[in-house]
Amino acid sequence: MRNSDNPVTQVDLQIEKQVATITLSGVKGIQTLSSQTRKNLHIAMDQLDQSPEVRIVQFQGTGRTFIAGADIHEFQDLTDATAGKLVTDGQQLMTRIAELPCITIAAINGACAGGGWELALACDFRIAVEEAKIGLPETTLGLLPCWGGTVRMTQKFGQAIASQMILTGELIKAKAAFKKGLLHEVCEVNEFEEQLSNLKTTLLSRSPFAQKMARKVIAKTAAREHQASLGFSDERNAFLECVRSGQVAIGVEAFLKKKTPVWD
Repeated sequence: MRNSDNPVTQVDLQIEKQVATITLSGVKGIQTLSSQTRKNLHIAMDQLDQSPEVRIVQFQGTGRTFIAGADIHEFQDLTDATAGKLVTDGQQLMTRIAELPCITIAAINGACAGGGWELALACDFRIAVEEAKIGLPETTLGLLPCWGGTVRMTQKFGQAIASQMILTGELIKAKAAFKKGLLHEVCEVNEFEEQLSNLKTTLLSRSPFAQKMARKVIAKTAAREHQASLGFSDERNAFLECVRSGQVAIGVEAFLKKKTPVWD
């Protein structure tokens, strides 16, 4: 999550042969997933729907962050209606990314928090530089990950790791995340592009039809075992309860004023 008065983070889609690259660019290298940025990501998804030749989609940030998270200002003065819309919108976007017919890679070049990590969780591969930190700091704001983060963390990594990451809200270094199995690869900055290139070369050398079938089976198996659809509904309801409790208002106000929240 990030408090920022910066203009909307820009979304740029470039397609070169079988590889699409979606680059998010914010002022001073700080990317946030505001409502407009999420709409622009949907537009990029629409373009990918019209590009059947694409086999790999790489998401990347510029500068200091991969994605710092949501725009905190959007969590101010939430009502049941606006909170419900915010949750549904974010869940739908991350699910759409997870259900892309092509292989997805989160190229984590820097801080990856909150909604940024939820987007990374929706990808097939997560590759990070050593300097990156990842996590779900929502509980520091009186809320919980609401764009599929609670569901996918538990689904992919189990209850113990999900509880540790979500309940503490701490950001951890990339090497520690790799040891927990949260990342597929961690490398030095000067090796980052080469690592990504090698992965894409390997993926493109395999049967596209076999990969497509395998991804479907993997996704269906994971969803069946963990009842993902029910989890998204539970996540939404829990977020609304946080809003009703007043905890979100306390946490967001403290964050914006750079103070320590005092919970009721």
